[in-house]
Amino acid sequence: MNNALPREFYDVPALELASKLIGCLLVSRINDQFTSGLIVETEAYLAANDPASHAARGKTPRTAVQWGPPGFTYVYLIYGMYHCMNIVSDPEGTAGCVLLRAIEPIDGIEIMQQRRPRAKTKIQLGNGPGKLTAALGVNRQHSAIDLTRSVLSIYDYEEQRKFDICRSSRIGLSEGLELPYRYYVKDHPFVSK
Repeated sequence: MNNALPREFYDVPALELASKLIGCLLVSRINDQFTSGLIVETEAYLAANDPASHAARGKTPRTAVQWGPPGFTYVYLIYGMYHCMNIVSDPEGTAGCVLLRAIEPIDGIEIMQQRRPRAKTKIQLGNGPGKLTAALGVNRQHSAIDLTRSVLSIYDYEEQRKFDICRSSRIGLSEGLELPYRYYVKDHPFVSK
């Protein structure tokens, strides 16, 4: 496998990164267990004029990573049980991130099934933000990890780039739902519902 994507790849506005991440390979080497998935759905979150963004409320100890260098993870817990993994975008000093919403499992499917025993099909392993983090072994300990050199990394996956990318409003939110910041592979069965 070639080198992980460089810092410059992430040093773009969140909306641009959300589109660029579609079709990339997310690799986890957590606990020395190799798993990977093709990123098929993302959502951008901006600091300015985005009420759903954690950064919109200002910098806190939990959200500070979003103002740091791009290419780091921002992982948080929702509903007291699901982890969500975001990728920090934008130049350092400007908050922005991209939520990884769905993957198509590629490597380590047996490991993913052990981590997600309730998943009845391969699709259910990673077709939602909490599902994909569980399948890859990601939790809050993996927040502020440098994707350019760590147990989590992202690679270009050119073989899978033959698809149409769609853009729509975000889903599952109470604020900022109408903003067209969601990107996904058209008609891909692994996109969340």
